[in-house]
Amino acid sequence: METRNLDVMVDIETTGTHPEHNAIIQIAAVRFNAVTMTVDASDMFDRALLVAPGRFWEESTRAFWQGKNLKVYQGIAARMEDPFLVLKAFQEWANKGRAPSDAPLRFWGKPTSFDYSFIQSYFRQYNLHLPFHYRYARDMNSYIAGMRGNPDHPEINVPFSGDVHNALHDVLHQIKCVFVAREEAKQAA
Repeated sequence: METRNLDVMVDIETTGTHPEHNAIIQIAAVRFNAVTMTVDASDMFDRALLVAPGRFWEESTRAFWQGKNLKVYQGIAARMEDPFLVLKAFQEWANKGRAPSDAPLRFWGKPTSFDYSFIQSYFRQYNLHLPFHYRYARDMNSYIAGMRGNPDHPEINVPFSGDVHNALHDVLHQIKCVFVAREEAKQAA
């Protein structure tokens, strides 16, 4: 059984829903192991980005952030950095301590179609090598639905700690959901 933390839960906050046009304003990622249900809490990635050149706000998303999520947005905005520097730091964080012969990292998202598309778009924009191969992208919702044998994948009721839409808090919650679903599957077996 693989005991290293090859699973990486990633969450982003954005200025809209279009990966080629809207901006990422926060990236958070945490290494974990979906089988052993362990988390590397000693080295989490959490950085905020200025709006990248050529990207823009959707007005409905701006209204979303300026409404009930204003406090969370202000916390993100206070930490915003140059997007290239954040992407380079994310790449270095993901590759830290890894050799080319190592097993591939598994990118996890909720949903992967959103988070991976944005991350991939940014790595292309800045001509950086993406440390996650698309073949090893994992969708949290599909994973849980598969374990449950239920394509409707009803929500898992796990108490949320922190601020919803703070990417780091979202990542930690998503990992908890994966672990709870695994425990439920063990109990049902």
